[in-house]
Amino acid sequence: MAVFTIKSEEHITRSNLKDLFYFLADFKNFAAILPQDKVQNFVYSENECSFHIKGITPMTVRLKEKIPYSTILFTSDGLGKFNFKLKAEFIGASDEVGSCRVELEGELNPIIKNMVEKPLSALVNTMSQRLSELNLTEHLDEQSD
Repeated sequence: MAVFTIKSEEHITRSNLKDLFYFLADFKNFAAILPQDKVQNFVYSENECSFHIKGITPMTVRLKEKIPYSTILFTSDGLGKFNFKLKAEFIGASDEVGSCRVELEGELNPIIKNMVEKPLSALVNTMSQRLSELNLTEHLDEQSD
């Protein structure tokens, strides 16, 4: 098995980090950071969500740890031995905009790793970028109308 770590680029956020932290900690919102054109069968509950990403594998993501306003750690169970940790990091003061990044860590057969490394890199970069682009103040204002 080959251990791998894939880190997204760091992106400047549009919303304050505290709002992003709470938003992402709620599984009903997890789909908002996934690539919409590649995700199918998204289902969530209070403690987990599951979905299928075209070209990768079906997976279930569970909340493992929350460090207020700085890190949310998820674990995932996929088909076979495709299990990994997914970490969302929020960098900066919690009540201000800052930056975010997503990191994926796991173990795969070296041949499989070579096949999925590019789509997994694209996935973590998309997740980080979509998270950074969320304008939660605008979203919250729309809900109160």
